[in-house]
Amino acid sequence: MATLSEESAQVVRELNPWWFSEDAGVKPEPPAFRRPPVRDVLGRLRRDKGLIEAVRGPRQVGKTTAIFQIIQDLIREGRRPRDIMFVRFDLELLREEPSALRSILQWFTTSVRGRPLTEGAPCYLFLDEIHKLRRWHDEIKHIGDTFPVRMLLTGSSSVLVARGGRESLAGRIFTTELPTFSFREVLECWRPQLAECLPPRIRFQESFGPVFRESAEQLSLLKPLQKLAIRRALERYYIRGGYPRLHSGEVDDDVWADYLVQTVFDNVLGADIPDLFPVERPQLLRHLYLSVARLTGTVIPQNKLAEAANVAHFATNQPTVGKYLHYLNDALLIREFRRYPLARKASARVPAKITVSDLGVRNAIFRGAPSLWESDPALLGPLVETLAQHVMRDHNMQVHYFREHAIPNNFRSPVHEVDFVAERLDGQVLPIEVKFRKRIREDDLKGLLLFGERHKKALEGTAGVVVTRELAKWDDERRILFVPLGTFLLSF
Repeated sequence: MATLSEESAQVVRELNPWWFSEDAGVKPEPPAFRRPPVRDVLGRLRRDKGLIEAVRGPRQVGKTTAIFQIIQDLIREGRRPRDIMFVRFDLELLREEPSALRSILQWFTTSVRGRPLTEGAPCYLFLDEIHKLRRWHDEIKHIGDTFPVRMLLTGSSSVLVARGGRESLAGRIFTTELPTFSFREVLECWRPQLAECLPPRIRFQESFGPVFRESAEQLSLLKPLQKLAIRRALERYYIRGGYPRLHSGEVDDDVWADYLVQTVFDNVLGADIPDLFPVERPQLLRHLYLSVARLTGTVIPQNKLAEAANVAHFATNQPTVGKYLHYLNDALLIREFRRYPLARKASARVPAKITVSDLGVRNAIFRGAPSLWESDPALLGPLVETLAQHVMRDHNMQVHYFREHAIPNNFRSPVHEVDFVAERLDGQVLPIEVKFRKRIREDDLKGLLLFGERHKKALEGTAGVVVTRELAKWDDERRILFVPLGTFLLSF
């Protein structure tokens, strides 16, 4: 067993100040606000036994902060501080240690913990940026199979299911996605006085039944001044998106767009993804992301993206475009929604609806967005859909879109669509249509009504949700809930 150098040992000591003083605590002091996924991870880590926890997400969304918050909560609950170790593998010094992870763990066990990992209460290992460590998945598998430890891993991209991790850690790891902040999280973290007036958050799966209607009703009863403040906050969120540093005051108002462009283009597209996947042509990857940003919220055939790339002098083909879109999706920079119902065999011939994951990045690239309250609804539609998709997430659930001809197999008949279809594991579905305009016409419901006719058996509770600009009502006869965009975003 290789020994840890004194220089590296000192770095690990500095990363874990709680080992040496009860007053030291976690430094820097993490924010008091705990994101719901972080609370879920902590709940599972409290158990003496469980799967390896992995938190993945793009850069700058708070993965390391989440680790500090969990460590702080474990210590406050009475866990022995010297049973908790945090290591950052973005530090080259630690990565270059021979058998780095094993050497650090052996040093920690003998020099800090003072007893074998098999004795006493479970040990907690928090391994940040684990993907930067060579053959990390083999090392994690060995530790998890050998010792009764609780582990949490983080990665900046989809590294925890890439390059061998999927195979070697199959059945041993549970992954939680940490996207950019939702609108509600922004208010709860940085506008707590405004967030205090909100009803309790619900999980998205609860939107299939009456719980969502009750939440929407409570939100409709807010005072006029509260609604005005929320409206103004929503305008800002629509423009800037959910990267936390844009709301914490760390990034000046006059450079927020430059910050997002640098974060995504220079760091994620320029470094993270090429480091993890075989990206032979980074410029093509950037071009495809720009294309998705330009067309966000629409159905985008891969062959059309390939044709546009060739016109722009990025010689490519459909398989390469599909591969690069997969990388962008794995890095949580875009979301792809397949047509409902899913075909038996996935095919690139069936185009996906694609959105950027965070609307603020799209707005930073194109240096602005049309006014949320004053612009043409047709222009706003795809952007509001991109905003709305952010909250459509939950365990054991997929999200699709619906697009079919009014008369089956008659390709001359009108095509009707539903923007999103949430589907649970039990087969129950919830169609969601975004109609961000002052007046909702009967024609606006044709897609929802056609969907209801063809998939009655899968609609057990609410038969549809229409995300509107202002209209809030429950159509009891057709079981359709009309809910303003702000209410929709704040419910989850």
